[in-house]
Amino acid sequence: MLIFEINISKIKSIYKNQIKNDENFIVNYARRINYFGIVVLTNCTSNKLLKEICSVAECYLLMSSPKFETIKSVLQMGVKKVIIPEKDIKNIDQKISKNIIIARITLQKKLLLNSNLINLKEDLQEIFNQVNPYCSEFLIDYEEEFNIDQSTLLEIIKIVSSFNQNSLTFLVQDSKITNEIERMGVNPLISSRELIEEKEMINIFKSVINFQKHEGLVPTIVRDDHNQILMLAFSSPDSLKQALVQKEGIYYSRSRNSIWIKGKTSGNYQSLCQARYDCDQDTLLFTVRQFGVACHLQRYSCFGNKEFKLSDLYEIIQDRILNPVANSYTSKISKDEQLIIEKIKEESNEVINYTNDENLVWEIADLMYFIMVLMAKKGIKLQDILNELWSRRNFGN
Repeated sequence: MLIFEINISKIKSIYKNQIKNDENFIVNYARRINYFGIVVLTNCTSNKLLKEICSVAECYLLMSSPKFETIKSVLQMGVKKVIIPEKDIKNIDQKISKNIIIARITLQKKLLLNSNLINLKEDLQEIFNQVNPYCSEFLIDYEEEFNIDQSTLLEIIKIVSSFNQNSLTFLVQDSKITNEIERMGVNPLISSRELIEEKEMINIFKSVINFQKHEGLVPTIVRDDHNQILMLAFSSPDSLKQALVQKEGIYYSRSRNSIWIKGKTSGNYQSLCQARYDCDQDTLLFTVRQFGVACHLQRYSCFGNKEFKLSDLYEIIQDRILNPVANSYTSKISKDEQLIIEKIKEESNEVINYTNDENLVWEIADLMYFIMVLMAKKGIKLQDILNELWSRRNFGN
């Protein structure tokens, strides 16, 4: 799993002119990263910026404070996990689930220069043992001006892997070794003092994929942006590059022995939202927005018909509000917030006074509909609700 650092203070310092002319400069950069991996934010002091980044990318946050309310607040904004320095781990409130905590261990230059690898293993193992009860993952980095050579870095990873069973992320300053680190079962955290160009992200992503297992191709699972599985295809190095560059569903057709642009002849094309690879780096997962059907038999999915989810209902409601339709009840009622609230009160009462199980299902459906109308009118997304529930889930509530 590729992880890219975004150091907010450095970006603002280096790219102040671009940021001045484009207030979404950093958010758009995070959106580009999300095609390839996870974002780790450092030096982010703006809650508004944090929430905007979390809305476009899967985001971890490096924090200096393990305070209960601070961690709860960033989870509500959409942060998936928080990274805490190992010296502060024990200060974390025990109500906070260890599943969202990544312990940050910073290697000191002095320690590496004055210690052989045997002593280093003992020192690191002691640190890991001390913080292991408080976290679910580890991040190892090193002092900013300390450049660890490739052989030492790989040796340290081997040492840690010999006693650590948890997920491990390691800071790398040379993206050329990301594939080797991935082969060792470790997530590379790619550090950059400047923005990484998208073509470099594509090269990094491609370099990790193992195309040799299946004679130059890798299976590619395709799902839509509501998480329904659509199809299984294959990707070659060239088709993968084209897909990532053009942000489309582009694959390799084994029957035609050529690049296959989904929808070029049928019109049922796919807009690529995200690409990920599996733990063995030999299978891809594409998340796409499907236009039309994905199956050649005119089914929405090669595995069946389109599933109906709350996210579909929300999108329909949102569209009726933004683009009113004549005779649409949703378009009509959404104009009056007080009327929506009255309907929620009415439906809540009917839920409480249900007559049987079938009636309860009916009344809950009505209540959920009106709640979602209010959400869409106020610009509250389903993900905002999930973020709130996610924060509660990780605080023992």
